[in-house]
This record gives sequence, C-alpha cells and structure tokens, in this order.
Amino acid sequence: MAANMYRVGDYVYFETSSSQPYLIRRIEELNKTPNGNVEAKVVCFYRRRDISSSLIQLADKHQRYFLLFSCLRPTTEDFAGR
Repeated sequence: MAANMYRVGDYVYFETSSSQPYLIRRIEELNKTPNGNVEAKVVCFYRRRDISSSLIQLADKHQRYFLLFSCLRPTTEDFAGR
C-alpha cells in the first residue's frame, strides 16, 4: 500500500517554505496521467491575513448582502402545511 492515500474531499496541507505556514487545500478531482503520476484538482483556502485589504472589503460587502437576503428568502418549510 502507498504511504499516502488521498481521496476526493480530503483536506491536505502543502508546505511551500519552512518559514511560512502551511497552505490548505481540498481535493476536488484525482486523475492518473499516462506516465503513472497523479494530478489533483484542488480548492484553495486562504487566511484573512493573506488576502489584500481591498479583496477583504469586497468579500465582507458581499457576505453582508448574502446574509441579509438569505434571511429574507422564503424556504419550502415556510409553506409547509398551508
């Protein structure tokens, strides 16, 4: 059995530098190449401190908008029994 077994949906850590914190990724796809290597399609996760202030402002603005309208949107439970 291989030393490292990964599956779609697993979260993995990447070390790019011993002086930097690990990078966090989630595996979305695993594909074997013709030469026997495995390639992974991953989703990247970032720490707030690693994102520029202009992007944080934009994300916070959209999060407030999403939270406001997701609270106002009726769900199927709202109509159950009516």
